[in-house]
Amino acid sequence: MTITVTGSTGTIGTELVRLLAAAGAPVRAVLRDFSRAQSLPRVAWLRADLRDEGTLEPTLAGTRQLFLLTGNQPDFGRTQIAVIRAAERLGVEHVVKLSALGATPRTKSPLAREHWEAEQALEETSMSWTILRPHAFMQNWLGEVAQTVRDEGAIYAAIGEGRVPFIDARDIAAVAAQVLLHPEAHAGQRYVLTGGEAVGYGALAGALSEVLGTPVSYHALTMEEMRDRLEQQGVAPKMIDSFLALAAYQKAGGPTERVSESVEQVLGRAPRTIQDFARDYREHFVASQARHSPA
Repeated sequence: MTITVTGSTGTIGTELVRLLAAAGAPVRAVLRDFSRAQSLPRVAWLRADLRDEGTLEPTLAGTRQLFLLTGNQPDFGRTQIAVIRAAERLGVEHVVKLSALGATPRTKSPLAREHWEAEQALEETSMSWTILRPHAFMQNWLGEVAQTVRDEGAIYAAIGEGRVPFIDARDIAAVAAQVLLHPEAHAGQRYVLTGGEAVGYGALAGALSEVLGTPVSYHALTMEEMRDRLEQQGVAPKMIDSFLALAAYQKAGGPTERVSESVEQVLGRAPRTIQDFARDYREHFVASQARHSPA
C-alpha cells in the first residue's frame, strides 16, 4: 500500500509528504540529502539518485502509487522515462506525474518538450495515471523576486503587462495528495492547475506593498534584458531558453491567461490568492535592516 514520493524535499514534495503523513498514509520519501528529512509518522526516508538506474528497483519495489517529480536539469525527461518503465516492471499501479503547462510536441520550451515526452511514455504503459500540469508557481518568487524586493523594493520580469493565474505550490501538493489517496477517482485525468485569477506583476507589487507597508514597484524588461540578467546569474543556456519561451507566452496572453477550475473541483475550495501568499511568506520579502531593527 506504500505511496512513493520522489522529489520529496522540494517545494511541492515537502508539503505533499506532510499532507500524506497527516492522512495516515504509509509513505516512502525519496531524497538525496538525508539532512533534509523530516520527522513524520509513517514516513520512511530513502536515499537514492534516480539518475542511477541501479537504484530504481529498491526505490520502487512494493510501491502501489508513485508521485513522479525530478529536478529540471537537462535530460530530466530521460530519467523520468527510465523511472516509468521500472515502475511498470515492478508492479506500480498508479503514477501521478508532475508535468508543466504547455507540455506539447509543438512547444518552443525545451523543458515543456521533455515533460511531454515523459507523459507519452507514461500513457503508453499498462499503469493507470494522472498528469498534473501546473501553471507558474508563486513560490518561484522566493528567489530573485524576493531578493530584489528586499534590496531595491522592485520586481523585474519580461512578461510586460501579461497576466498569469499563478498557483501556490501548496495547492499543487494538496491536489497531488488527493489523487494519490484516491487514484481510482482521478485515473486518466490531465489536470491543468492554476490559481483562481490571472494577475500581472503589478498586482503582485501591490499585494507586497500592502503586506510590507512599503512601496514595491514593477519594472518590465525586454527579452534581451532578461537574457542578460539570467546569464549574469549563471543560469544554464537551455534553462534560459525555456524561461524566455514561457515569458513570451505569458506576455502574449491568450491561453496562458486561462483559469482552470481543477483545483477547486479536486479540493472543494478556492485556490490560494497572491494576497494569501504575500501574508504567509512576508518574512522572505522583508529587507534585512527592517528584519533586524528593534521593535
